[in-house]
Amino acid sequence: MQIGMRQVSSETIEWFGTACNGGGLSRTALAHEFCERENWTNRVGKLCLASARKLLPALAENLGVRLPEAEALEFDPHARPASDFPDRSVSCPLRDLGALSLELVTAPEDRRRWEAMIESWHPEGWRRPPGGQVRYWVRSEHDGVLGGIGFTAAGIQLGPRDGVIGWSADARVANIAKVVCNHRFLLLPGVRVKGLASRVLRLAAGRIADDWAAAYGERPVLVQSFTGPGQSGLSYRAAGWKCCPELTSGRRSGVRRAVWLRPLVAGWHQVLCAGPERVLGWSGSLYCAGGWAAREYGRSTHPDGRVRRRIALMGAAWINRLGEHLPSIFPGRAEQTAAYRLLSNDAVTMEHILDSHFEQTVERCGAERLVLAVQDTTTLNYDDLSQTSGLDDLGGGGTGTSGILAHFGVAVNAVGRPLGMYTVDTDFRQDAAKDSVRWVDGLDRAQELARACPDSRVVTVCDREGDFWELIARAEQTGAPLLVRASRGTQRRVALASGGDANLWDHVLGTEPVGGRRIEVPACGGPNRRKARTAKLTLRCTPVELLAPKDRGDEPPIRMIAVSAREEDPPRRPALPASKTGKTKTQPLHWMLLTTEGEGDLDTACTVLHWYELRWRIERFFHALKVGTRIEDRRLDEADDLKKCLAFDAITAFRVWDLSLLARERPEDPANRHVTEDDIRALCALASHHGFKVPRGPPEMTIAGFVVLTGGLAGFHPSKRQPLPGTQKLWEGVKFLSHAVIAIQAKEEWDRKN
Repeated sequence: MQIGMRQVSSETIEWFGTACNGGGLSRTALAHEFCERENWTNRVGKLCLASARKLLPALAENLGVRLPEAEALEFDPHARPASDFPDRSVSCPLRDLGALSLELVTAPEDRRRWEAMIESWHPEGWRRPPGGQVRYWVRSEHDGVLGGIGFTAAGIQLGPRDGVIGWSADARVANIAKVVCNHRFLLLPGVRVKGLASRVLRLAAGRIADDWAAAYGERPVLVQSFTGPGQSGLSYRAAGWKCCPELTSGRRSGVRRAVWLRPLVAGWHQVLCAGPERVLGWSGSLYCAGGWAAREYGRSTHPDGRVRRRIALMGAAWINRLGEHLPSIFPGRAEQTAAYRLLSNDAVTMEHILDSHFEQTVERCGAERLVLAVQDTTTLNYDDLSQTSGLDDLGGGGTGTSGILAHFGVAVNAVGRPLGMYTVDTDFRQDAAKDSVRWVDGLDRAQELARACPDSRVVTVCDREGDFWELIARAEQTGAPLLVRASRGTQRRVALASGGDANLWDHVLGTEPVGGRRIEVPACGGPNRRKARTAKLTLRCTPVELLAPKDRGDEPPIRMIAVSAREEDPPRRPALPASKTGKTKTQPLHWMLLTTEGEGDLDTACTVLHWYELRWRIERFFHALKVGTRIEDRRLDEADDLKKCLAFDAITAFRVWDLSLLARERPEDPANRHVTEDDIRALCALASHHGFKVPRGPPEMTIAGFVVLTGGLAGFHPSKRQPLPGTQKLWEGVKFLSHAVIAIQAKEEWDRKN
């Protein structure tokens, strides 16, 4: 469960519900154990008790439990200090003060005296700020204490400062701890020494980074401060501070103030603007009392809670109205306006929408012994959107076709069940010099998935478009399992034992076959269209030493296992009208597969061939994405807005695709394990209305029965030849079903209100 930006594990949720209902623990004790269970500590290892106390009421409200009553304190720990700090009179040149120093305030009694000084003489008085604090006495060699200066944690949002830094919302949340605020600076009223204030500010800027890092484990790179009306800020300017061009809004205090900034290190801007590097598996297991949409969208990392809630609501609406245009998905004026605002919000990215789905993918992969990380690229054609900016050039060669290039990584298990997406990249361009980058990045992302699932073996699978030396070299360098189909265009060469080299294809075909295998070849459209058929393949398998391309210099050879799967006698097909022979041979299959796994034997050949067969699942995913969600029918003004639609559509396509395969591979699973009770009730009502045979419990409806009845809403009737509907029929049936669910829920809500 996500509370604010904090993810709470399922185990902690279970403990918390029991602890609240059982009683016996105070709020402080609950916060203490909560921090220990979640390993919630700051950078110096102390429990974040104050943050936990703030989180617990929201957590209790979400779970529907009651917290223990807050205990009344016998004293106020944040009471304002007594105003009894004496002033002193000092008037002399700066040099007559002797050595000037900043003395760290550490002892509790000294902290109270420092607070009393600020309360007595500072125009703003003393108010305890949230977060960490570092305080100094301003002390001279001859005259003792002349004043004080204090620093605290900076606020998360400050318009003038954020405009100067130019960081994103994600970077601000990740790096706000590297900014501190000079919230109080006082020289006693009787101290009249020219140049003293700027000197103190310089001294403070020189040591605050070290002292703050020692206290809180984070080294700041920027310090901020404020000046109010009637204050020129001359001392800050003389000490090297810069004033932001805009004032604060003054919404809270009623006073608009100038904001001053002082960098503490070179390169501070790059440090603060660096976005968070969030790896797969960052959130742990998720407790979620909601349905599928709540799980797939419940862990967004956007820092704004309103945006996180809107993403979850939009995701649920997207699955309820499959393949509809945006106005149909969001028919209400308010929800439609909110949806368009989110899609056009520059502070919201595809990653914010996909983050939660990626984490669900990690959870599903963690239960599998073998995970195939299949990656491939697809194109989305938006050539008719002439007014949409930011689209990619899809055609190449100056044809002018515009659209979006999207590189997907999809995880499937050993029998081909989809487990979810683990990467989506739409920020690359078709550039021959950089075409390998997305494939190498996909391999690195698959390794993140492997580290997040230590009990699973993750193998990256690529088609021949991914046959790049950079990809093979990265797999060799990192030890990542890899399977890639070789492309004839790369003209791979292998080192021979005799000292020469040979063409990869010729060398492997010159070895003895290790066996044969029959596979089912699916139908394919397009220029290379073919019918579905059974192909008999001859298998060869041998270790090879791949030579680096000539442009890679003297890089050493890389050992791989080469598997050749060749169709020796393809069936004949009817010839084209221009042919005189009547029939022509079907283009024979010949796959040359390179892998880092196994040995040169029949078992390896069969295993690798099976893995490559499962690569076809990503093509079925692309079909569901384009035909089912109608992603290419979206109409928006910016390519970035279309990419956010792509994120929602991709998760929706995965949902329907997964249901289709679940019915084939786990037909006896109870339907309520994968769909909601509302879906089942609505389906039974519709099926009964149409005269379908509806199973009556017990036993409960299975997922296979659910899929068959759902396909029946679109006209599917099971037979021995085709017992289950295809993706297209299932997609149409789910659309009818989702409309019925909405209607039933709306009627029940109406009945409750009236």
